[in-house]
Amino acid sequence: MESPQASTSPLDTPPRAFSQGVGTVFQVAGVLVFLYASFSCCGSGLLSREWATQFTTQGLHGSGWSYSVARAITICVFSAVFFGVASATMGLGLQAEHRSAPIGAVLVSAVACIFFAAHTWFVAAYVHSGFLLLSLGFATILYAVLFALAVGAQREMRRNPPPPGHEVLPADYKIPYSHYHVDPPEVRLAAELEQRRQRLAVQQKEVEMLEEKLKRKLEEPGGD
Repeated sequence: MESPQASTSPLDTPPRAFSQGVGTVFQVAGVLVFLYASFSCCGSGLLSREWATQFTTQGLHGSGWSYSVARAITICVFSAVFFGVASATMGLGLQAEHRSAPIGAVLVSAVACIFFAAHTWFVAAYVHSGFLLLSLGFATILYAVLFALAVGAQREMRRNPPPPGHEVLPADYKIPYSHYHVDPPEVRLAAELEQRRQRLAVQQKEVEMLEEKLKRKLEEPGGD
């Protein structure tokens, strides 16, 4: 006889659950980085002009070139918006189990980590601003963690790749109208009207049968 333990099988874990979880982390992190950069860009308008112009003379300067603090701040804000959108995009690809998504996640997180690490050193050397140093240092640590997660997702995807064409919907697939209803309101209303017509037709037949039965009873002798 089969033992109870053999007949009761545990729930199977999805084959690429870690990669999909990493995709969720990339999406959340990318949205947060994008929002932080956007609000920083918009909020900088509240600062005075003197505060902004003081950084134009500070930074790295050479013969015929310069990399001022003001330019570095502008590039960092622009790059943070780009890396935020790119991270969220890679997160969507990881959740959809695209084969190239882990490679893109590794590249985006690696480049972002190197970029923010270099500018963290730049701020520590030339700006001496605790707020900027904390922001860039946090971004560096964040993308270092994302890089480690992306490497794990790439290994899992290489070890257990998805079947080719798994993201292509079948020809007979019907896109649902919402999470609650498959069909749009017009189709559901037409189906409800058809059901009502069928019920009315059945009721009409029942009424005709009752009328016929009553007519036969009245025609029988002694039916009065």
